[in-house]
Amino acid sequence: MRYINRITAFAIFILAAGMNVYAQSSEQNITVTVKPSQTVEERVADSIKERELREAAEEKLAREKAARTVAKSPRALLASARTFFISSGTSYFERVQLENALRKRSEFEAWEMVIIEAWDKSNLADAHIEIDRPVFTFIFTYKVTDRSTGVLLASGKVTAFDGNIAAPLLAERIVEDLKKARGEVKTNKK
Repeated sequence: MRYINRITAFAIFILAAGMNVYAQSSEQNITVTVKPSQTVEERVADSIKERELREAAEEKLAREKAARTVAKSPRALLASARTFFISSGTSYFERVQLENALRKRSEFEAWEMVIIEAWDKSNLADAHIEIDRPVFTFIFTYKVTDRSTGVLLASGKVTAFDGNIAAPLLAERIVEDLKKARGEVKTNKK
């Protein structure tokens, strides 16, 4: 039995060695191209050309991005917004007042809209709602901007004594703007 195992192992070894010989070719061609080193002028010219090409590519990307932004109208951007981040630029209005007023609106829930509360997560929002109140007035202003492009989507103002009264009025105006953008406004027939 040992004898047969040795003969089998030897046959496998001879077969493997024979295959290895056929796997390698006897001739190998290597081509080497030697270029002279560039002069200083050629390196500078190549550097300038590379920079010009890079600037041209960046300009092209900027033009394409601007064209995509223009292609989307503010109305379309507002209609497609689903997540909002609210901020207040005045101490007379807390953003939670508008958050609560919007959440109470039936349209807000029907449209499956979400308000992002965490400041560090504001970059996840589709749109940013900013509330302000000019000094010595009872006018509360709002503006809705697209977060990714900075395009103004809607703006307006309401007159109210304080933030508690202003919040539902602002929520109503913002929902009206959203309805207009979505084409859900009913026209009055006279």
